[in-house]
Amino acid sequence: MDRVSIYEYDRKNRERVVKAIEEAGGQILSWSFFAKDQSKFELPAGTLSVFIDLSSLFYNEDRADALIAPAELMINVIQKEQSVALYIIIERQYSKQVRDLMYYKIDKILDLESFLEIEKDPFKNIVDIDQFGFDGILDYLNNNLFGNELFKKRLKEELTKYRLFNRIGQQPIFSVLICGASGIGKTEVASLLHQRLAADEPMIKINFGNYSAQDALNSLIGSPRGYIGSNKGELPDKLMRSRSKVILIDEFEKASKPVYNFFLQLLEEGKFTDSLGREYDLDKYIIVFTSNMPKEKIGEFLPPELRSRFNYKCAFWPLSTKEKEQYVAFKSERYLEKIRYECPEIDASLKASDIINIDVSRYSNMRDINSEIMRQITESLYEQIVK
Repeated sequence: MDRVSIYEYDRKNRERVVKAIEEAGGQILSWSFFAKDQSKFELPAGTLSVFIDLSSLFYNEDRADALIAPAELMINVIQKEQSVALYIIIERQYSKQVRDLMYYKIDKILDLESFLEIEKDPFKNIVDIDQFGFDGILDYLNNNLFGNELFKKRLKEELTKYRLFNRIGQQPIFSVLICGASGIGKTEVASLLHQRLAADEPMIKINFGNYSAQDALNSLIGSPRGYIGSNKGELPDKLMRSRSKVILIDEFEKASKPVYNFFLQLLEEGKFTDSLGREYDLDKYIIVFTSNMPKEKIGEFLPPELRSRFNYKCAFWPLSTKEKEQYVAFKSERYLEKIRYECPEIDASLKASDIINIDVSRYSNMRDINSEIMRQITESLYEQIVK
């Protein structure tokens, strides 16, 4: 088999890739299509091109090595068809593996979406949006995040700097570490950024409170092949399932030393390789790290070399009484607006101030305040809800 070029594509764009190929008179086939009886294979009449997708070879990583030979045979069968153009394609997360396994047969790896003239990923990142969009994101965050005014001011400054230096290749990832007590808005920062950049996509969230310290790194990026109880890793799995460019790393103080070393490299290089050899490029991503520990105790769990990698480190403080009251008024009215829109059969025309009465001095955790708002709204509308 002559050396060939391979075209890689984003798994999330598969439907668009298939549509573009079929509209151009092509066929997209997986290697398993040929596995039953290659001698009986015939191309459909009128086929102008064939795109062979090798991705399924790597769905079971332990068998990939053994399946390369059948894949080569399959390609040879197609090459006998002189009337069609042949292209080898693969999901982007497997391109490094196939290059390593078939290095002697691969010329180069190209971008399939560009070849098919598919529009670039419509999902936004904080670098490529224009200034109007950038200002809109910050306005949304300022209007929906209560308190911590200094943080919001500094975040704008740091993100502006990041947008500039990312464009000249000096800063692949924007990372912020937010410390402070539970329930005061730390994770809300990631949530608000995600809502403005990729609201329809699943949010990428890793909580180290759910990990055991001993196996934290394996849980994060996957276990090596042959490891008992092996898995693909929570971070690679969520990256493949979501086009959001915002990652939330919660309760980071509970991570282990190997995890800290992993993030040390990730924040420096902007990419990582999982336990199965697949490479993930996180250029233009925002990673929000949170910790329930006070800022002054960061040095007790984070090594200095990792602390220096964060673009911005800050502490959140509990909201003042006035800020809590503003939060109650804002959140209550938002809930009622959504009820009016989503549940037209319920008369939610009352003003929030008429049905919500909360003594905010009793609360320090914003989640508890939010729960009380929901309870009082439900109580006020109960008779209509249970009709």
